[in-house]
Amino acid sequence: MQWIARISGHLFVFFLFVVTCWAQAYPLKPVRIVIPFPPGGPADLLARLVGQQLSERWSQPVIPDNRPGANTIIGTEAVVKAPADGYTLLLTVDSTVTVNSLLYSDLPYDPVRDLAPITLVGWSRTVIVVNAATGPKSLPELVQFARANPGKANFAAGTITSRLAGELFKRQLGLDIVFVPYNGSAPALRGLLSDGVTFLVVAASAAMPYIQSGQFRAIATTGAQRIVSLPEVPTVAEAVNLPGFDSSVWMGVFAPARTPAEIVQQLNRDITQIMSQPEIRERLASIGLDAATNSPAELTAVIRKEMELWLPVIRQGGIKAD
Repeated sequence: MQWIARISGHLFVFFLFVVTCWAQAYPLKPVRIVIPFPPGGPADLLARLVGQQLSERWSQPVIPDNRPGANTIIGTEAVVKAPADGYTLLLTVDSTVTVNSLLYSDLPYDPVRDLAPITLVGWSRTVIVVNAATGPKSLPELVQFARANPGKANFAAGTITSRLAGELFKRQLGLDIVFVPYNGSAPALRGLLSDGVTFLVVAASAAMPYIQSGQFRAIATTGAQRIVSLPEVPTVAEAVNLPGFDSSVWMGVFAPARTPAEIVQQLNRDITQIMSQPEIRERLASIGLDAATNSPAELTAVIRKEMELWLPVIRQGGIKAD
């Protein structure tokens, strides 16, 4: 019996050795980061930057895979159905895991159940911009016009996250402002130049070239703090006395549910170290993005909190995607 115990003990030690080596060796082959957007947007830029840094750290290719369509559902579903082995990741915006389940009655997955949060990677700060030649000079002036002319002011947005920021703004101030839908941020930007749009809610990174050229005027940021690259632009909370107003867009990394905890922790650790580098933070700040990270548990808490925030906005606004 003693020799059986000795063999069992050796086998157990060998098993622990193999498991430890396997976890330390990850990744052993290329890793794919699915981006549920076309190339060129904030999430795509972040995914490519993070992927390049991970590839250098791991000495393995990290391949960006753009899967746009259906308000991020196509790309997300591809990740949900992928093997839970750490070789398929998702980098997406908050609405994918917060409001989509509130907007779609037939979503083909449950974002809370079917995805494993890894970490935040950044914030895409959203701004309220107007036509510099014809628009109001400040947010208080915009609010004053909207109060004096119910139903005559309008706002444009090309994404659901930007629309919800505008809906939250008008709801908290009790304004009668008409929403003008656009299919994407690029058409919405053009609409502000030519289609009689009063103001546009859009990612700062998308609006920055128009702001820098003098075509647009940024009159507020919808986040809780000012944007590093636009330090003179006040927050909505500052400009019109709305304490606590915060509607920024965050981006995070996810894996399929049931991905081994060791891999999730390694990804969290490696990405956190990348995003803490001063040169990475400065590079992102120059295009209107703020680097940020947190733990898987903290990201889960953020998701639940935002679902509670947006549920009444979506219901009272009668917003539906299907």
